[in-house]
Amino acid sequence: MPKANIRAVGRSEVGLVRSNNEDSYLIEREHGLYAVCDGLGGHAAGEIASEIAATSLQGIVMCEGDSCGETLIEAILEANQRILEDQSRNPEHGGMGTTVSVLWVPHQKSPVAWVAHVGDSRIYRLREGLLEQLTEDHSPVFRLYRQGRLSKDEIRRHPQKNLIERSLGLSSSPEIDCFSIELKEGDRYLLCTDGLSDSLSDEEIGRILGGGWDDIADDLVGAALLEGGLDNITVVVLEVVAIAA
Repeated sequence: MPKANIRAVGRSEVGLVRSNNEDSYLIEREHGLYAVCDGLGGHAAGEIASEIAATSLQGIVMCEGDSCGETLIEAILEANQRILEDQSRNPEHGGMGTTVSVLWVPHQKSPVAWVAHVGDSRIYRLREGLLEQLTEDHSPVFRLYRQGRLSKDEIRRHPQKNLIERSLGLSSSPEIDCFSIELKEGDRYLLCTDGLSDSLSDEEIGRILGGGWDDIADDLVGAALLEGGLDNITVVVLEVVAIAA
């Protein structure tokens, strides 16, 4: 069976305005698991929710064939349950939640990856110079974009751009987008919180993502900081170096 050889790098920054970083990210190379989480909720509870989600995902189990999507969904539901339990134990954490965007290459034993997503953190793919947003923001303004009533740049400037309709920690049964994608040699994938995507246009993201590898995470975060660094900024970048027998 073909095997995907993947390299990955990540970086998370508090930004230039916020006092604490509520983002978390995960690079679990052994199991081919990569994720970003953007916490929400006051009194630093957002960072607790995002950390719970990232830590929970580390416990993901092996899967076979088409069961991988179900396994990934179960892992996210388990993360959601742990956040709800923390809220019950700690009333001051009431209302906390987190986005989660995951790309999983199960054991890196096939050129197929699974994507799971809740909220407005994003997963992009750069393939042969073409940037594509693979996930859909679960937000009112992104729905207007899908309806052709807003452009991507207008989303970035919209006063309600930070409102989201889905997150972990809000209910016992969050709606999770989950689908599989085929990896190709040379693909680059970006998982990012909205601190990056609100700061940079898709064109700028694509330009940096197509540049040199060694400083790619620093270049992305640095570009967002130059735009004001109004939010926490977190990126995980993957490259499919080769797909070999």
